[in-house]
Amino acid sequence: MADSVYYQISRYTQPPMIILGTLGVIINQILFFSRKSLRATSCSLYFRALSCNDLLVLYIYVLVQWLVDQYGFDPTKTSDWYCKTKTYIQTGLYTLSPYLVVLACFDRLCTSSTNVRLRRIATIRIAQYLIPCMAIFVFVAYLHIPIWYVLVSQPTFSICTIVDTLYVRVYAIFLVIFLGFMPPFLMIVLCVTTLIFLRRRRRRIMPINQARLRQRDNQLLKMLFLYVASHLICTIPFSIVLIIAVYQLPTPSSKITSLFRLFVLLFNVNFSTSFYVYTLGTPLYRRELYSLIKDTYNRLRRKIHMNNNQPRLQMIDNSYLKRT
Repeated sequence: MADSVYYQISRYTQPPMIILGTLGVIINQILFFSRKSLRATSCSLYFRALSCNDLLVLYIYVLVQWLVDQYGFDPTKTSDWYCKTKTYIQTGLYTLSPYLVVLACFDRLCTSSTNVRLRRIATIRIAQYLIPCMAIFVFVAYLHIPIWYVLVSQPTFSICTIVDTLYVRVYAIFLVIFLGFMPPFLMIVLCVTTLIFLRRRRRRIMPINQARLRQRDNQLLKMLFLYVASHLICTIPFSIVLIIAVYQLPTPSSKITSLFRLFVLLFNVNFSTSFYVYTLGTPLYRRELYSLIKDTYNRLRRKIHMNNNQPRLQMIDNSYLKRT
């Protein structure tokens, strides 16, 4: 019964999530790259990296898992190297997005600080350095996966899994800490610290030009806080069930296993909602989106107008040449 509920929810929720997430990622990339007010901040670079990674997760993890659930299409059951590579890449990408959000939270903390050294960290140059460093850190942390994951073949079935029972427990505890606990904990700590810094800064009187930059930074901070809140809503149930499953190892109950699979679907929502959270939550993002749509419409209108007038101009030129 629980499995049928999971398969039905997966069947009807994952494809729309992939489509809406892809659309949101494309608009995010266009906005953060083309709008100067968004492009000029280091936080926007973290948002762009987050969108790119979310797109990879949607197609390398969510779509592939949906095909496995609905059609049984699973190459991990036929190839050992694919079993190791797929599990390693999927788990790394799945974990990278929360840590990119942590970097964005740290960037906003630095921006809000009165410490000059901390504010110097919130630059595009530093962001271009920290993003690949974080990616390397996450994938290095999961280098043990290709070693311990193997393809187990039996006469009636094949499965990509972990054989060593001790490593199963160690890996589960590692996932609880590294994926389930650390990113939400760091997000909460950094956001609370940022709010404390902001409260201290409000007491200071600033020039008009700095006040405008401060308003933009506050809007970006609001975008980040909204995303962190939505992320926590989708992550905390997953983390709690993961902790219970670790406690019940080596054989978690069927109820916990079913809840874990369902909360993985909820966790997947994180990778498709960033654009919609930004749009619904912040006037800055809505204003920039409206300006982008308006500019695109005006450019298309001018181009169509020029194309329509081109034959008329050609006729005028030809008649002038005949007269001369």
